[in-house]
Amino acid sequence: MEIEFLREFIVLSETCSFQEASERLYITNSTLSKHIQKMEAEIGHPLFERSTRRVTLTEMGRILQENAGAILSQYDEALIRMNKEAAKATNTLSVAFTNTTSRYGVLDTILSFKQEYPDINLQIAELQGPPQKSTFLDRQAEFIFASDKGWATKDITHRVFAKEEVVLVTSDENPLSQKSVLNLSEIAEEQLLLPDRAFLQDLLFEACTRAGFTPKVRMYTNNAQTAFQLTASNYASAIFPRACLEEYTGDKKIHAIAFDPAITFEVYMLYMANKPFSSAGELFYDYVSSHTGGSL
Repeated sequence: MEIEFLREFIVLSETCSFQEASERLYITNSTLSKHIQKMEAEIGHPLFERSTRRVTLTEMGRILQENAGAILSQYDEALIRMNKEAAKATNTLSVAFTNTTSRYGVLDTILSFKQEYPDINLQIAELQGPPQKSTFLDRQAEFIFASDKGWATKDITHRVFAKEEVVLVTSDENPLSQKSVLNLSEIAEEQLLLPDRAFLQDLLFEACTRAGFTPKVRMYTNNAQTAFQLTASNYASAIFPRACLEEYTGDKKIHAIAFDPAITFEVYMLYMANKPFSSAGELFYDYVSSHTGGSL
């Protein structure tokens, strides 16, 4: 049986919903359904009773649920111990970051650590999507830097690495450009460009709801340069992290205006909870702690 299928089974047994489970696992409904069907075919019994809205465990499913956690814990513990020994032998450290966090000093910190500890075999990976638990467990990464901790489980802990402010970006032609700070309610009628990132959209929509309006979104994009070029031409105003302004290379002037109260999010360093670091991992954790104002 595929060990990842067993992890998916546990999530589905907890949520009793293919839709909710697939969202938590970052896979499609059809993929999750195929994996569960393969498990059922291998076991020879159905694990769930399916309806149009929810699923419930069969008796065989309940038996597997009672034992699945222990099976995974033993597997994970053995894998981590083996990889820890391998890391000790090679003095290797693997660090990953999501592609939205590099602008917040993550890559600079990783590279400065490498300069201070040149004998450590440092392996760096950039993740294009949300990090998965398996990324830690197969030791593709001992640490991951990410902006969204909502997917984390009890097995993964996080520490704040950096905090970032979200600002309104406007053109010279927009009357709001004369302001140095504004309340979110003041942009209720603005046409907006927003980042195409789920966690940022959730953050912004929740803030707008609290301010009493639904934002008028004209376009979503992850390309800050594109957003700011459109903003400079007065196509719409943009709401983006302040650090993204460094990416703008256009000729027309744009203005960044802070919100009051401020809208912020955090960048996290994530790692396995209650599991020992490798020797290189201990050095890295201490190094990051000492270079981030003690926030770890």
